Amino acid sequence: MCRPVHLHPPIGRVSTPASPIVRCKRPAREAIAPQLGVLDRATIESGGEPCIFVRYAVIETADLLVFTRVVELESLTRAAQIMGVPKSTISRRLTRLEEKLGVRLLHRTTHGIITTEQGVVFFDYAARCLGVLRDGTNAVQAAMTRPQGLLRISVPHELDRSLLAPMLSAYLKTYPDVRLVTVLSNETTDHFRDGFDLAIVADTLPLAEASLMTTKLGTTEYGLYAAPEYLEQHGFPQSHVDLPRFDLLAWGTVDAKAQWQLTHGSYDVTVEFRPRLACNDLVLLRQSVLSGLGIAALPAFICKHDLAEGRMVEVLTGWRPPGSSFFAVFPLQQTMPARVRTFIDFLVERLRPTLSWEVD
Repeated sequence: MCRPVHLHPPIGRVSTPASPIVRCKRPAREAIAPQLGVLDRATIESGGEPCIFVRYAVIETADLLVFTRVVELESLTRAAQIMGVPKSTISRRLTRLEEKLGVRLLHRTTHGIITTEQGVVFFDYAARCLGVLRDGTNAVQAAMTRPQGLLRISVPHELDRSLLAPMLSAYLKTYPDVRLVTVLSNETTDHFRDGFDLAIVADTLPLAEASLMTTKLGTTEYGLYAAPEYLEQHGFPQSHVDLPRFDLLAWGTVDAKAQWQLTHGSYDVTVEFRPRLACNDLVLLRQSVLSGLGIAALPAFICKHDLAEGRMVEVLTGWRPPGSSFFAVFPLQQTMPARVRTFIDFLVERLRPTLSWEVD
């Protein structure tokens, strides 16, 4: 009789039919080493020569990707939506992975997904494994002369799309092998979890994370502006105290009370008002000012041509709201994909001067 002696504790028992067994004598061990599985190894002592039994447990990369996405999103339904596959496929791959490992990785409840203790341990290894594969893919792509592949970015509401659209078109013409997906959103980390390459953010950077890098794209100044027709009908405010008596248009979604922080030299004041219009779309805010609806705080890049051509007039010259800075945020990688690197360089070159008062 042969008595098994485990060199490494088995990860778990498998309820599926037994996996293939490889049997060899000691001299042949090195010859088959590259082919041996690593999940359950045992040596048999007998009266004759020792042999190695190796149980295979081949795990597909797609199963690892499904598992990590479900853990990150805490939802089978959300993972299925993001990955573009039926929920049944997600469930089937998770079950197969658990059967191969012989352990329960996730508890499914009516409230969502709970990762088991074994699942937490395995997630760390699976995430690192997928990270190495991504870095390898990125290294190959970065080595190519011309960037290629899909570039996914998110753009904040604070950045005028009419300003960015010509830049995106110019970039795609410069690099014809790149495809582009853009999403208008002020969320950052959620998009990276969904596989986005880069996010343009305004003012507030996401919480410091070792996995994220930033590059400053530029800064724009703000001022208070109105259409000449509106000022002809309502007159000019003589000081910041007069502002609440005018029709004021606010950036944001608060309809009850809004604030402007204004600075003039060493003086700082806060103007509180109930906006006539509140919106989080700069294009709509600019059009509302041009139509004579009221006074708004606008960035230089969206109104500088209107000022130069007389369609807008500055109100309370010298009193300025705080400026706004824009940053490119992207995941930290050992090798940055060429499509991401060239896009950041393109934005720094094209966007920075556009954000200023300079008129082409």
